[in-house]
Amino acid sequence: MTQLPARSINQILSAYDIDLASAGFDDSHCGHMVNDSRQVNAGDIFVAVVGTQTDAKQFIDTAVAKGASLVVYQCQSKQQHGSVELYAHEHKTVPLVAFYQLAEILHQLAADYYGQPATKMTLVGVTGTNGKTSCCQLLAQLLDSHAHKTAIIGTLGAGTLDNLVDINNTTPGPTLLQRLLATFAQQHIDTVAMEVSSHALDQKRLNSEMIDIAVFTNLSRDHLDYHGDMQQYAEAKKSLFVANHQQKWVINADDTIAQQWLSESAYIDKTWLFSLQRNGAELAPFNYVIATDIVCHNRGVRFQLQTSLGDCVIESPLLGEFNVANLLAVIAVALIQGTSVAQLPTLITKLRAVAGRMEVFSSPNQPSAVVDYAHTPDGLEQALRSAKQHCQGQLWVVFGCGGDRDKGKRPLMAQVAERYADRIVLTNDNPRTEPAEQIIADIVAGLSSAEVAEVIVDRQQAVLSTLAKAKANDMVLLAGKGHEDYLIIGHQRLDYDERALVGQFYQQREGK
Repeated sequence: MTQLPARSINQILSAYDIDLASAGFDDSHCGHMVNDSRQVNAGDIFVAVVGTQTDAKQFIDTAVAKGASLVVYQCQSKQQHGSVELYAHEHKTVPLVAFYQLAEILHQLAADYYGQPATKMTLVGVTGTNGKTSCCQLLAQLLDSHAHKTAIIGTLGAGTLDNLVDINNTTPGPTLLQRLLATFAQQHIDTVAMEVSSHALDQKRLNSEMIDIAVFTNLSRDHLDYHGDMQQYAEAKKSLFVANHQQKWVINADDTIAQQWLSESAYIDKTWLFSLQRNGAELAPFNYVIATDIVCHNRGVRFQLQTSLGDCVIESPLLGEFNVANLLAVIAVALIQGTSVAQLPTLITKLRAVAGRMEVFSSPNQPSAVVDYAHTPDGLEQALRSAKQHCQGQLWVVFGCGGDRDKGKRPLMAQVAERYADRIVLTNDNPRTEPAEQIIADIVAGLSSAEVAEVIVDRQQAVLSTLAKAKANDMVLLAGKGHEDYLIIGHQRLDYDERALVGQFYQQREGK
């Protein structure tokens, strides 16, 4: 269990004009600060904020029943701020503290409670539509092999690479985030690579000031069901980048929105740019990392790396040009962290594909399968274009779209599939409460003809059927599930591990 700091909740709240001590509250045995009632244990402090969908005050009774020793809740007016009342539950009474605009300040409260752990390590925040997970995982691999003890926080979990623990969100809530960082500090972690989602930035789950190196990968259509339009989506991402002289920036110079941000910025000295399309003369006076002469082969990619600190040749076992872009972002961070250009070729040959991110499965005399998490039009396009570069025969794609999410991207993904794939198979991908057939119909609407695609609603059947039909020199891109080990149908979360399914397919073929 994370060791709790010496500073008490009474002391912390007093800085916000809340006098809890005079109410006789003994905070010497408080546990963790928690803003999810499901995670409350005996002695914990439950923090009830007003979220985008729910007001956590409705879970106070649950939290107290589970043993919360104190409840701090978000009140609606300044006049209520600081008031303390007692909340009785069966044989137990706990203080209820009103806190105005609690959601906006919770990240700071949690940081104070856990002893400002972010100040004890280098925190790398990676945001963007695609590439966040790959960048964090690759950065951790690279830095771990170069005398940095590194942890990650993101889609695949939190912790060191060999000890990841599942978390509910890509970027955890403010109390869990600070608790994780405090745990890392105890473990003497010196660098944390963290995926920072647009939701987390909009909901203020973290303070962007705590990020030492902010990385922007790209921006394309996603999450418009939440943000409303691309401008609001972009503004949420942009808020990670703080206009001070402490935070360093690593930015994709090939991205249109990034180019707009750069034209507005005067912070040349703090910014590193990476690019697949531009040369050093175009990017100067910024620091830069550029890939040229990219060659895709059946073992990965080779390219010439040009940086503002020197050049070298890079051989990588990863597939696709978009992974070259991810590598460039990681290389920029590594250079900021003190890695030399001369060390990079050796370090990068040790990197391995991230689970469910352009992960290749193959067997002699069988088609190759690539499992990838691509679930946006841009992500699917990048995955298909990359697979095409490594494919000797026909390129197949199996994909669907999530239910109860942005419906506008469904026909767009169909158009991408038709443009780049030779054969298309449409199937399920977390239909949730929508009829699977309706989701597929929305996808088909983007095709030139319904005859272009085969429809196999059952995902497992679609995967196995397609792999069985594909020929030895073909490649099958299985898009959408990636690392996930479930399907959500209705309100049920069903076991489904596409990586394991594909692995079993090849084992059976090898046994024949």
